[in-house]
Amino acid sequence: MKSLIRWDPFRMMRHENPFEELRSMQREMDRLFDRFWGGEVRTERPMLLMPLVESYTKDNKLVFRVELPGVDPKDLDVSITDRELIIKGERKSEKGAKEENYVYQEIAYGSFERRFVLPEGVKTEELKAKFSNGILEITLPAPTIAKARKIEIEAPKEEKKLIETEAKKAA
Repeated sequence: MKSLIRWDPFRMMRHENPFEELRSMQREMDRLFDRFWGGEVRTERPMLLMPLVESYTKDNKLVFRVELPGVDPKDLDVSITDRELIIKGERKSEKGAKEENYVYQEIAYGSFERRFVLPEGVKTEELKAKFSNGILEITLPAPTIAKARKIEIEAPKEEKKLIETEAKKAA
């Protein structure tokens, strides 16, 4: 374990290269964050590929847009079971780059799976999917939702008069 070193702001001025002290401090901070997050970010820990999704309704259609840059459409699988939309795929890494040659790596590679429960009444047989510019867009007809309507509450006549009287007093 390293011992603590007191920071001396004037130490930078005594260095031949004043920026070396800043670089050293940056390296120490990087190591601190690496230890906190459980290892170096480069390749020591597997990165989880979780594509970003947005879902909305437009023109009586339910739309799912999935952000999948770098994924080949041949490596995608869209399916429906009962009322669940399942999107599976894989982003494959380039064959030329070896793990030990990476200086920095943030792009996640590997398999992913996202599942979404669809609303009741959706016509799953009319699902359409298209892939363009790294975006998978899935559309299906939105189910018709019953509109709210006012329900008359029945009450005996005596109670109805009492309720009307109380309403007049409150007004």
